[in-house]
Amino acid sequence: MSGKRSAPEPFLLYDGECPFCSLYARRSRFETLTGQPLTLIDAGDAPDLVAELKRQGCDIEEGMILVLDGRRHQGADALMVLRSMTSGSDCFNRFARWFSSTPTRVRLVYPWFRRLRRAAVWVRRRINPSC
Repeated sequence: MSGKRSAPEPFLLYDGECPFCSLYARRSRFETLTGQPLTLIDAGDAPDLVAELKRQGCDIEEGMILVLDGRRHQGADALMVLRSMTSGSDCFNRFARWFSSTPTRVRLVYPWFRRLRRAAVWVRRRINPSC
């Protein structure tokens, strides 16, 4: 997605450069309560959306951004909302639901996820500078 088009709600904006974010977005199975599909958007493909959300106070550098029912959720909050939408029954989705089932756990661990993300993106850029 690029250009001036607005993103279809609901959507999850994630950092496609981050292997952890990409894995989570790609492997998770999400279902909204209303049955609407959750649109997954790689931030690298949507610079206008990233800029608009940043003007609204949501910076992708601080974590994935979920827009659902007109509300924005970011980082740990997004994970906790996504928990109720995770529908897959494979090991990955069961683990994701378990991990995000305790707000304290998510809030304690999410800052470490952000650090891992920054390190992974830094390493990736050092190995492949064209990214």
